[in-house]
Amino acid sequence: MAMKFWVTAPFFYPDMTRSWSEVLDSMLRIVDAAEEYGFEGITINENQFQNYVANPSAMMFAAVAAQRTKRLRIVPGVVVLPAYNPLLVASEMSMLDHLAPGRIGIGVARGGSRFQLDRLGVKPENQRAMYEEGLEIVRRLFAEDDVSHDGQFYSFPPTTLVPKPVTKPHPEIWVASQSNDGVRRVAQQGLNLITAPNYGNFEPYGDLEELIGSYNDEIEKTGNPRGEVMVLRHTWVGRTEEEALEYFDDVVNEYNYYMALVKGPGTVDTKEERLATRDVGESRDYVHRGNMTPEQHSFSKDNLLEKYADPVLTTPDRMIERFKSYEKIGVDHLACLIAVGQPTDAIVKNMKMMAEEVFPAFAD
Repeated sequence: MAMKFWVTAPFFYPDMTRSWSEVLDSMLRIVDAAEEYGFEGITINENQFQNYVANPSAMMFAAVAAQRTKRLRIVPGVVVLPAYNPLLVASEMSMLDHLAPGRIGIGVARGGSRFQLDRLGVKPENQRAMYEEGLEIVRRLFAEDDVSHDGQFYSFPPTTLVPKPVTKPHPEIWVASQSNDGVRRVAQQGLNLITAPNYGNFEPYGDLEELIGSYNDEIEKTGNPRGEVMVLRHTWVGRTEEEALEYFDDVVNEYNYYMALVKGPGTVDTKEERLATRDVGESRDYVHRGNMTPEQHSFSKDNLLEKYADPVLTTPDRMIERFKSYEKIGVDHLACLIAVGQPTDAIVKNMKMMAEEVFPAFAD
């Protein structure tokens, strides 16, 4: 199977003087364009109380996307499981599966930002255990009737989903992980993997290859069937290199918002640091009235493709060459993050150009 292309609905909202409805309209146009131009699917970002990802409910938006499309695969995620009661996550996912049978999956994670979890009363020391317990419950509810549970964080008497998922054995489960230890755990669980640079884009070469290698090696050790692997990349295609870099400043701006959310001041200089399990850090005062103060990193656009594995802002032929190298290491799906501040008309036009100039090289 050739690598498939997805698009991301990031709900990036740096200019809060705009109406949020404009952001919503832009995301809906991305859904429609993805359906029209032959993208395999769409992933829907979620986070609360700030304007880096200004979408409080990926599952609610997934329901809207399901009704606007006929063939597009739809993955709300990542859903930070410690922020939810797992019974409700499983119930809502089951309903989504009936709205778009066979087209729905869910991306889950323990959460990479303390900001959200602080406001929901989740203690950092409980985050991992809550995630593992919640994921176990969701998987059991998808597969079994009269599930009861008496755990550290969740307890309930015999419970059955009504409705149960229509997809058998259950809707796809994707786990977001960005560390060597994390991708090994995903492999041990036999689940699909979503991965990306641990600290945003401007990723040095070799990080992705090591992560995918860790996942593949663990699959061999466990003997589990290999799940599907999705990689997130910032992309923009142009007829010339200059055209592909037209919105470079927006890409840098989005990176600085991401770094404010997950890292704060400081740098990540070594591969060991970048591929280590990331904690949620200390509480920081960097969001006021929902408006995040971004970091102030700067980058040169000169020789961008030679210097960094991500972002991939280039011509169709060079983009194809880069993505063919991902196929060789076992990447099944490439999720394009293209809405980082550009005008919506330009985003849709770029999606069409990718479909016409890049997708044919990856046809089955």
